[in-house]
Amino acid sequence: MNKFYFFLLSSLLFFFSCSRHHDDYLARVGRSFLTKEDLAKMLPDAGLNPNISKNNINSVVSSWVKKEVLFQQARSYHFDRDENIRARVNDFYRDLVIDAFIKYYLQTNVAISEDEIRNYYLQNKNSFIRDREEARVTHVIVQDFNDAMAIKTALASHNKTELDKFLQKYNFETKTVRRGESLSELDRTIFETSPRNILGPIATNYGYHIVEVLARFPVGSVRSLDDVRDDIYQKITQLKIQANYDRLLDSLLKDADYEIRDDNITNFLSKQQ
Repeated sequence: MNKFYFFLLSSLLFFFSCSRHHDDYLARVGRSFLTKEDLAKMLPDAGLNPNISKNNINSVVSSWVKKEVLFQQARSYHFDRDENIRARVNDFYRDLVIDAFIKYYLQTNVAISEDEIRNYYLQNKNSFIRDREEARVTHVIVQDFNDAMAIKTALASHNKTELDKFLQKYNFETKTVRRGESLSELDRTIFETSPRNILGPIATNYGYHIVEVLARFPVGSVRSLDDVRDDIYQKITQLKIQANYDRLLDSLLKDADYEIRDDNITNFLSKQQ
């Protein structure tokens, strides 16, 4: 085939490839196309998250273009034919399949009762002793000083109507904080005032903070079950996952047709030395 016909055939293939995608593709590098379906698979929740922004999508698309440019360049040097890389791809693929199966199996076999959480808490109470001061606080940060003062007044007077107005506008957090882990301006104020005080506005580089101290807990006190419920749930989950994994693997190995050739392993090692 002479160069003219080769060029003509290549041009036709490229044209038909483009025509198949028409205007549906989101990005292209050479003859590789990023479609809407491809993008959806790359986004969290298959792209169904209503909060995802155009900037997020542009970032993903830009990343795909950069990687595709690099991939095509690497392929021109035939790195896609490297046997070591192919072996690693196969191992990675196998690990992904195994992980998907394990998650499916464990999701249908792990259940945690309230009694288990309570018993774990009672049996491990010493592990929930506070080694630092802690405080339970409600916290909000705003950029407008007048809003900060109005929020402080509404909290102090328990004005529900005013509070509801600000709750719709700002993100109020109720959480437990440990001494030494917050901004120094907040940390000092939270732990050196009386509980149930409304503190602020406290000016920082991030804005004006309003903090309501609901309770303070000294070093040596024990965290309540409600405070550590999520942590206990995660710990019991991991213990059950490991136990179920071990049982599953033992069961599969018991019925599997396999062998390990120790003599060949020894022979392999001898040749490596």
